[in-house]
Amino acid sequence: MKRAIVLAISVILALTMAAPTVLAQSDNGVAPGPHPSSGTFTVNPGDRNFPGTCTFPLQLEVSGKEKRITQPDGSLIITSPGLDVTATNLDTPENQARFSIAGTFFETTNPENDEVTTVVTGRNLLFDPDAGIVLLSGNFSFVFDAEGNLIQSFEDTDGKGQVIDVCALLA
Repeated sequence: MKRAIVLAISVILALTMAAPTVLAQSDNGVAPGPHPSSGTFTVNPGDRNFPGTCTFPLQLEVSGKEKRITQPDGSLIITSPGLDVTATNLDTPENQARFSIAGTFFETTNPENDEVTTVVTGRNLLFDPDAGIVLLSGNFSFVFDAEGNLIQSFEDTDGKGQVIDVCALLA
């Protein structure tokens, strides 16, 4: 369950959780391109559905495109070309920021122990139980055990990444 919550940390997934994850193909056998993804939701302090919330209600407005690709081995790729999010501190609405979150998620499961490793590249908005709500820019990874418990918080895989604390930025 926690793995699903932290995957929801990508705003892409939070907005598309109800959409089926399938590799659709057109008549010519080529997977169709990204589809529109937009919506607005509020994350309240202490919200159990999102680890690492702000001390104020945060509104997230997302617009752009996303695509999920399930590989034959069961791994998952989620892309978000042109996806943007506007984050607003609802207690102080003038504290607002717009971010491009056009990154990519790569999720693989280790067949030996069922640990799920997620690698994110580019710019991604994540909810992390340790770091809070962060904008990551670069290459990062995190790991869940077979029961969905976070066993490795995000790590900068090449030492060149940038982490922006969204709650601190909007406080």
